[in-house]
Order: sequence, then structure tokens, then C-alpha cells
Amino acid sequence: MDEQDSLRFLTLDWFLYDLSEESPETVASKEFPAGELPDPLDGYIRHQKIQDSQMVQIDCSGKESEVKPLQELKNIQQTVLNSSEKQEKTSLGTLGSSWLVWGQLMSDEQSPVKLAEEICTQLQFEGISPNWQVDLIAHGPLLGATLYELWCPPQGQGEGESYHLLICLFESHWRKEALQKRVGNLLNHCQYLFLYRHKVVWAFQQSRRLRESLEQPSRLVPQVTNQSLDRLEQSSVNLTELQDHLRQSVNLLAVYAIQLNYLQEQRHTIEINLENYRQRVLKLAGLSAQDSPKPPGETVGGWQGQGSSLLFEKFSQFAENKYLRQIERDYSSLSPGLLLVENSIKAVESLNQIEQTRSDRRLNTTLTIASVGVATSAVVATVIVAAPPPNRHQLEFQITTIVGSLIVGGLMSILAWKLLPWGRN
Repeated sequence: MDEQDSLRFLTLDWFLYDLSEESPETVASKEFPAGELPDPLDGYIRHQKIQDSQMVQIDCSGKESEVKPLQELKNIQQTVLNSSEKQEKTSLGTLGSSWLVWGQLMSDEQSPVKLAEEICTQLQFEGISPNWQVDLIAHGPLLGATLYELWCPPQGQGEGESYHLLICLFESHWRKEALQKRVGNLLNHCQYLFLYRHKVVWAFQQSRRLRESLEQPSRLVPQVTNQSLDRLEQSSVNLTELQDHLRQSVNLLAVYAIQLNYLQEQRHTIEINLENYRQRVLKLAGLSAQDSPKPPGETVGGWQGQGSSLLFEKFSQFAENKYLRQIERDYSSLSPGLLLVENSIKAVESLNQIEQTRSDRRLNTTLTIASVGVATSAVVATVIVAAPPPNRHQLEFQITTIVGSLIVGGLMSILAWKLLPWGRN
């Protein structure tokens, strides 16, 4: 075995995340059975609930052996994948997943960067191989080790190939007990860092879906507002058509407002989780500072491991400059459409109220005029019947009475219409 291409305690960890309110025990019973990997494998499967999410960590070092060549990583990764292969329908990992490779150098003569490059050639992620030249986003000291971070971010709404990988190579002088402590700290903080990181990426992908769903409503905004203006300029208005237009506008406003609100929620999600991510980085940097030489005149607590905190700053800057700004631009460009629809609805509602009032007034006027005519006819008929002229045939008298009362009633209705100016509006 060539020691230059080997590491002590070579281990691969896979962290999978999902948004879920279920308990770890429930998830374990449904998805991955927790516990030690079967002999002769060295590793375990662990479940943990973190805030509103579930995490599954699959840790594997392959067959028990302290020293392993890097070529063994292929078999180790396949073992990890096989541990979840029987659970193809699991929801875990839908929020995101990260890989962590760690081990200890055999000697100070080994080159960490060459070993890290070789590790990349041994791994495969859902049809994509790590590209060292393109995907390396950060490297630096951490907890007495050299860490390399590689990331191929998902495109658009999350479709296509992507992966996230950390490689952590500890210096050769650490004793096993000290190494175990550092690895424990690394794993503990990484499970939170990865979660906040994936929430940020997931929220941005959700914002892309919302942006796409807003394209059709945003195209309807000019059409709705122009139709509202046309109706406002018409001399005569069809009340039924006006109310139909109003209903369509309100429906568009509801869809538009809900989607815009969701878009704003994704922005808040990114901001909150970026802040959590940065706070966790500071905690990890504080631990790393305890193992690092301090600048003259500085305390460990004051220095806070600046090199380690800067190690993870690349993602924070990327998320802030691309993700947050993109959502802010989208919201700024789309929110005026909401105001246009709201104003057009208010204008149409005012027109509808005016027309409805006018229609009600016309109906009341018609009823009043009709009532005058009917009342007059009834009075005339009553008077004539009460004092019938002598020597008239009964049928002829009844016909004359009806016709005469109707004529008088009609004349009184016309007179009432003339005397009521508000009835002509």
C-alpha cells in the first residue's frame, strides 16, 4: 500500500435533510433503520430532529481498518448509497444533502491539496463528478485540519445536477483521542451548517417556481387595467358585464397577492437561515481558534478564528449577492402590478356602485310612477262605480269604466314622471 495515497480513519458521511414535523423515531421506522452498520462494515446511521427538519446521517469507513487507500472511497460511497437504495421513495434529501470526507494524514510529507484532488476523482454524485478547477469555492484551516469545500449549485428551480462536498484532512500529529474530539465537533457543527445552507438554497429554488407562476398573472395586469379604463370611459355601462369584469379582477388580485406574499416569505427564509449559518460559523471558528496560534496581544476569544470564519464566507456572499438580490429585484418589478390591479378594482367598484345606485333609483321611480297610475285608476273606477249614470247597459258601463280609469291612470303616471326630475336621471 502506497502511504502517499492513503489516510488514517478515512470516512465518508452523508447528511440528508427534509422539512418534517415527525419525530426521529417515526422517520426511522418509515425510512432508514438507525443503528450500527452490519459487520464487517464500520459505521452507523443516525437520525436527528433539528428545528422543523429531519436529518439522517450515514457514516461509513468501509471494512474495519485504520489505514485505507483513497481508492477505497468508491466502495465506501457505494456502501453508503446501498444503505439508502432500498428506501427509494424516502422523502429525506428533498431539502438537500451534503457529503463529508475526512481522514488523517499519514505524515507531514503528504500534500493535502493533492490528496483532496484525488478524493474528488473517486467520488460520483448522481451522474456528476466533482470538478476541482470549477467547483472548489473555499479552502483553509479548521480544527487542526485543512478543509476544502466544493459545490455545484442547482440551476433554476433545482433541476439538473448538483452536489455539495467537504473534504477535511487532519494533520498527522494529532493523537487518536484529540482527533476524535475534533471530528465530533466538526460533525456536530456541520449538521447545522448544512441544514441552514440547504434551507437557503431550497428557498431560492422555491422563489424561482413562484416567479414562474407569477408570469401569467403579471401578463394579465395590463389587460385588466386597460379593460377597466375602457369601461370607465363608456357613456353607457352594462351592469352585468361590469360585475363580471370586477369578479375576474378580484380573482387576479387574490392570486397575484398570495404569490407575491410567498415570494417575500422565501426572502425572509433566506435572511433568517443566512444569519443562523453565520452564527454557527462563528461558533465553529471559535473552537478552531483554540487550536491555532494567536496574533500577539490578541486573546483567543477576541480573535475568534478569523481564518476559519472566512472559510465559509464564500457561500454567504454568494447567497446574499445572487439569491437575495434576485428575489428583491423580482419583488420590485412585480409589486407595481399588484397596485395597478388594486387601483383598477377600486375604480370599477366605484363605477359599479354608481351604476347600481342609479339602477336602484330608476327602479324606485318606476314603482312610484306605476303606483300613482294604479292608485288613480282605482280611485276613478271606485268613484264611477259608486255613482253609475242612469239608463246605461251594464256591460257597456263596465267597459267604459275600465277604459276610463286606465286612461286617467296613464295620464297621472305621465304627469308624475314630469313632476319628478330625479326620476329622469
